[in-house]
Amino acid sequence: MCWLLNLGIITVVLYFLSFISKHVNYICKMFLYSCCYLILAVVHMIYCPFFPKNRDNTYTLAPLFYHLSRLCLGITIEAEGTEHLESYEGGYILSPNHQSSLDTMCIARIWPHRAIILMKKSLMYVPFFGWAAYLSGHEFITRKSGASSEVRDHMNIINERIKKERLRVCVFPEGTRNKAFDGKMLPFKKGGFHMAQQCQAPVVPVVIYIPPSLYDGKNWVFNSGVIKMKVLEPVSTVGLKPEDVTELTNSVQTKMQETLDELSKRA
Repeated sequence: MCWLLNLGIITVVLYFLSFISKHVNYICKMFLYSCCYLILAVVHMIYCPFFPKNRDNTYTLAPLFYHLSRLCLGITIEAEGTEHLESYEGGYILSPNHQSSLDTMCIARIWPHRAIILMKKSLMYVPFFGWAAYLSGHEFITRKSGASSEVRDHMNIINERIKKERLRVCVFPEGTRNKAFDGKMLPFKKGGFHMAQQCQAPVVPVVIYIPPSLYDGKNWVFNSGVIKMKVLEPVSTVGLKPEDVTELTNSVQTKMQETLDELSKRA
């Protein structure tokens, strides 16, 4: 309990330090957010060994991360269309855009049943975070050159789980964060859409809009406020062939960009 008391004292001190300047505020808020990650990882490592690699471990603990981050950062997330997450009983590909590290908090706000994240294998070795993700049943894929057959075999296993276990797999189609903070999405990668086509599973797009006045890493902005997000209707892939994946990818990106523009106008 001693470390919790110390963390509480540090939190209070950082809160008052954050009023000194925007640079100090940014550093303090990032430190607090990192502490939320750390607490979540520790809780995962205590809880998950009782239910090792259970696909609902994150569903159980995601609300803890969201509410802890909300209280520490003063950020509220308004989510629309969450009914689409459970409107389809089978497996699907959850497809959110990727703006910043705050996306994790946003996804935690709406995390569905039987869902995992597909992430690069190097993250598995990140202390605490990687260990917690492994225990929670998330999947790690190799991106090294020459590992294509290994990746294909792994992806085939995940595809079977989507069909048989009705697994929901979260794939960030941009592949990385858009560090330009220009309100535009990076070109979508096709990996998640190939998975959807191969499984004949729908794609569920999720659009996250973080106002620049709330967070802008380039300009050291990190304030309290409201993040808006919207879950769009599932996009069917039934009957689609491999040659249709490019059109599917482009149409989903167009729809998501239009929604992002709409959310920014309403902010």
